Formats: sequence, structure tokens, C-alpha cells
Amino acid sequence: MKNILLLTDFSDASKNAIHYALQLFKDNQTTFHLVYVHKASAFTSADLMTSSTDNLYASIVKSPQEDLEDLVNSLKTSYKNEKHTINSHVDYDVFTDAINQLIQLQNIDLIVMGTNGVTGADEVVFGSHTLNVIRKVECPTLVIPKDFKFETPNEVLIPLDEKDHLNKTRLSVISSLLHNKETKFHILRVTETESDSFKTKDLKVLNSNFTEENYSYFNIT
Repeated sequence: MKNILLLTDFSDASKNAIHYALQLFKDNQTTFHLVYVHKASAFTSADLMTSSTDNLYASIVKSPQEDLEDLVNSLKTSYKNEKHTINSHVDYDVFTDAINQLIQLQNIDLIVMGTNGVTGADEVVFGSHTLNVIRKVECPTLVIPKDFKFETPNEVLIPLDEKDHLNKTRLSVISSLLHNKETKFHILRVTETESDSFKTKDLKVLNSNFTEENYSYFNIT
């Protein structure tokens, strides 16, 4: 059983990522946690002072919860997959804090989120939320560009720098995303100086998990 966190802001990019995830894991027993995090800064102190308790609840929680439930019902109608359970969560917190809490509470294995995929600065390519998740959340994250449609992965590139450690856990997460046992992994290790130490360790891990036909290894400086 996998537990996968699907982040949404109801944009086309986030919905595309959700559809991608449901197709990618169509053959797996999976619980999807559909999550909307409301920015704490979205309300001013004046809003809090002038709103009644009922109106404040409706503004902060009720409306996005209803939107999430509509989205969940739409997904269940479209996919009708008995292997999938879809739960919804609304949180009112700092974005990455809310995600980290859910990871612990729901034993999340993977985060899936969308990005607009526009070229330019990092913040434009990925969006500030995506970068914050990558930098501040300790969980494997799959980022899906807005217009990217699902295809079964056949070739996978794993780029590594000197700070990255290739291990069985990391490889198992990547392998779990794939349906095709013939999928080939391409490992690209980038180092500042030429050294065999990384290569020796990497190849030991690779050879214990894959046959040589299933991967290629490159080390560049």
C-alpha cells in the first residue's frame, strides 16, 4: 500500500499532476491524500476582527473543502479504480509546515505536484511552492509540468552531484514509479574533481539492485 500526497491549488497544472499520478499508479493499491493548504497570510487582522465565526470558517475551510470534495468525486467518477482510495485535507498553515505534518501523520511515500514548466529563473520554471517543497520537505517529490501527458516511463535519468548519495532506498522509490521492468536507468554523476571513489560506491549499489543491461553510468567533471 502506497500513501501519496497530491498537492493542489485547483490550477490546471495541479489538476494535470493529479491525473498523471492516478494513471501512473493505476495498478497499485494506493491511498491518495489530496491536499489544499491555505496561506496564513491570505487574511489580514481586519478580516479576522470583522468576520463572524461562521463567515470566517466558511472563508478559510468550508469553501476549499467543498471544492476538494467536488474534485474527489470527479476523479472517482472518471477513474473508477477499486485499488485507489482518495482522501481530502484542508490545512491553514505555513505551506511546508503543513506538508511536513501530513507526511508524518499519513506516512507519505511520495509527493506529486504540478508546475507551469515555463523557462526562465528557477522560481518561474518550478514556482515558489515547488521550490519550497524540494528544498524544505524531506520526502521524494515528483514534479509534473503543466502540459505533460502521461506516458509509461521507459528511460530514466538520475542526475547526482557530490552531495547526493545513491542508495537502495532512493533506487527503490524510483523503481516503484515504474511499470516496465525493461526500463533503463541512466546515472549521471557530476563532480568537481576526477575521482573513482563515487563511481566505485555507485556501481556497488547499482549492481546489487539491477543487471548491467538495465543501467548506464556516466561520471563527468
